[in-house]
Amino acid sequence: MITAPEPALYWTLFTIFASLIIGSIIRFIRLRGADEAKRHQRFASLRTWWMLAVGVSAALLAGRPGICLLLAVASCSGWFEITRMLGARPEDRPAIQAGYGLIVINYLIILSGSVSFYVVFLPVSSLIVLAVLLLIKGEPRGYIRSAGGLLWGIMFLGYGVSHAALLLILPESSTGPIGPAGWFLFLIILTETNDIFQAQVGRLSGSHKRHRITPVISPNKTWEGFLGGMLVTTVLALLIAPSLTTLGQQAGPLSLPDSLRPWIAPVFAAILIALAGFFGDINMSAIKRDSGVKDSSNLLPGMGGVIDRIDSLTITAPVFVYFLIWWMA
Repeated sequence: MITAPEPALYWTLFTIFASLIIGSIIRFIRLRGADEAKRHQRFASLRTWWMLAVGVSAALLAGRPGICLLLAVASCSGWFEITRMLGARPEDRPAIQAGYGLIVINYLIILSGSVSFYVVFLPVSSLIVLAVLLLIKGEPRGYIRSAGGLLWGIMFLGYGVSHAALLLILPESSTGPIGPAGWFLFLIILTETNDIFQAQVGRLSGSHKRHRITPVISPNKTWEGFLGGMLVTTVLALLIAPSLTTLGQQAGPLSLPDSLRPWIAPVFAAILIALAGFFGDINMSAIKRDSGVKDSSNLLPGMGGVIDRIDSLTITAPVFVYFLIWWMA
């Protein structure tokens, strides 16, 4: 269970919901003159944001079991979506079903607190189990596409995402103003903020047709949006790091003056999260393009599927975890 002082955690959640209320008011004002289709889509998205905020808050209050359950549901939902997008063969069904079990076991290992077992379990077990279950069907046609696609999916959506829950048992993230919950929130808030502002800045700058980064994979990704999202994420990291983490209290592995200590680690973390979030996003966009779909599903009204919401987290979570281990060493 999360051992952070309850008042500190409650105040943090209160701040999050206050920010969401302000954002909701701004959205209502901006959409007053919008067309009906746009209003419907944006309000559906807003309702989903509220649903997600309530779900994450409930998970945080429930402690480690709550967060593991929340992310296990997200990973399994993502696994369901990705196996549909990959166009799985009938012969792939046993491997797909086994994938759900491997993902659940992966989170149970985090729940048990075993960091060393977690690091090796899913990469090794999925490599062996998925291959064996595909091979015993004796169908070579489409084998490499199925084997590669399923392993790719479980590593990003199972192993990558679960690194966010790993923050609850790492020694490096065991301290802070609200304990391990603060590090988890720091990662989630920065990842989602970067996603939102990369899209918003790119849209507001009107550069979506001129300065595209990946015109084929994700045409709406622009340099203005990428840099603007990184800037906002960096400023936010400096603001919230002292309230959620101990970043800035350690000298780190770099030889830097003490005057730089309070801000260099949050800035470094924010830049890495912005970069990782960008690649996590276009990574999943490439799969959707290859599969000929716009959204991974319609499970989240106004947003698409679960993958559309956790795509950035598939890479930001492991990048942040290993940055933290390196910085705190």
